[in-house]
Amino acid sequence: MKAGHVKEAYNFGGLQWTTVSSPQALAPGPHSVRYEFIYDGGKPGSGGTSRLSVDGKQVAVAKVPRTMPFMYSADEGVDVGTDNETSVTEDYKDGANKFTGTIVKVTIQSGEVKLTDAEKEEIAKGTEAAAAAQQ
Repeated sequence: MKAGHVKEAYNFGGLQWTTVSSPQALAPGPHSVRYEFIYDGGKPGSGGTSRLSVDGKQVAVAKVPRTMPFMYSADEGVDVGTDNETSVTEDYKDGANKFTGTIVKVTIQSGEVKLTDAEKEEIAKGTEAAAAAQQ
């Protein structure tokens, strides 16, 4: 949330950001917010589409040109209501980003990933290389 607007930012390693945001601030009261990422498929690091919906109505869509191909970081986690590690965007400062509203429920759903054997092998190699680089 930023100034009452629902926002999602895809941070490509601090080099490129893709943001979707509701065009209007939410009215006070309960809302259902849904974010979807639809991967383009293909080789690791391919892009996709970000879709943001509020109360069942799509409010924003953006093309993410590329994604992190293997892993983000060994020390960043998934946070809800605050960002406990490095800020995802420059919209807020590290440690000064706690959501002050009420989050009733968070659901994370992942669809079936359809990869070729060659793509699976490339991912495995990249994951091994990223792990070695972290040591």
